[in-house]
Amino acid sequence: MMGPDYNQLYREVFERAPDAMAILDTAGVIILLNRKALDITGYQEEVELRGKNITQVLVGTDHPRFREYLSQAFSSGRVGVQEFGLQRKKGPVIAGEFLLSSGAGGTGSSGTVIVTIRDLSARLLGEKALIAAVRMLNQFNSINRHDIMNQLTILLGYLELSHDLVTDATLKEFIAKEEGAAESIRRQVAFTKDYQDVGINVPVWVDLPVVIRETASVIDHPGMKVEVGISPGVTVFADPLIRKIISNIIENTVLHGKTATSITITSREQDGGLVITFCDNGCGVPAGEKERIFARGTGSKRGYGLYLAREILALTGMTIYETGEAGKGAQFEVTVPKGGYRVS
Repeated sequence: MMGPDYNQLYREVFERAPDAMAILDTAGVIILLNRKALDITGYQEEVELRGKNITQVLVGTDHPRFREYLSQAFSSGRVGVQEFGLQRKKGPVIAGEFLLSSGAGGTGSSGTVIVTIRDLSARLLGEKALIAAVRMLNQFNSINRHDIMNQLTILLGYLELSHDLVTDATLKEFIAKEEGAAESIRRQVAFTKDYQDVGINVPVWVDLPVVIRETASVIDHPGMKVEVGISPGVTVFADPLIRKIISNIIENTVLHGKTATSITITSREQDGGLVITFCDNGCGVPAGEKERIFARGTGSKRGYGLYLAREILALTGMTIYETGEAGKGAQFEVTVPKGGYRVS
């Protein structure tokens, strides 16, 4: 009994793959491609692309970057996913997700590389629709928040008048508690405005020392010296709300540092990535409180600052921990993973 024809099986797997696939030589010339690759590029016959350089189906501005990507694949065997613009034979340019992995070179061959291409059009349309929907919800939230704040202003005004008019001590105590509850609601509603855009905007490369200095310059911290010891040229890939996180950490020292008079912000590279350190000379955080301060509802302000700082940083793979020694000052360490920062 004859065994299975593995060459035929492999060819069928190649042809029936859900993603576009092609085999390239070291120069990027297409040796073989499947049906999905023709569909995604808008060509009808394999002969139209076989023997042609793959740059024929890429937008011109992406050619140099793809050549570098191809060179890395041959030198390292496998590289990460990258996006390139696919120029279809007819029709608009579409976004494609590329993954290269080295193939086996035959006799007399210097090697091949397998390229897998995924059409990102549907995903990008879905992302745009989701962002549009969230923005619309945020607009509704903004309108409702404005109306609630107006009503709270009226409520607090009447409570103040009631407090002045009432002479009974018990009633005055009740009114004071009502004022406190209304003021708490006002703070919570105001807080939703600060963080309504979490995850809405696409992460961007941020000039870290510049953003820290700009943020520190607009925070009210009388008597508090902020020193930035981060070299120029350090950038991190972060949510645009990174400014609020920096502001929150500095304000945390102002509010809870008690004896703190200075904050020093530095960075260093280590095996796990880039570590950004915010260190003050205040009272520090007790050992039993180091994780609790990141819990939702903890803190004397609104109870969400450090909790949301951790959540927002996690959107781009960053972490934050308090690593200081009680009695010697607080120390917050933000770790940026490899690939999430640049040092030039």
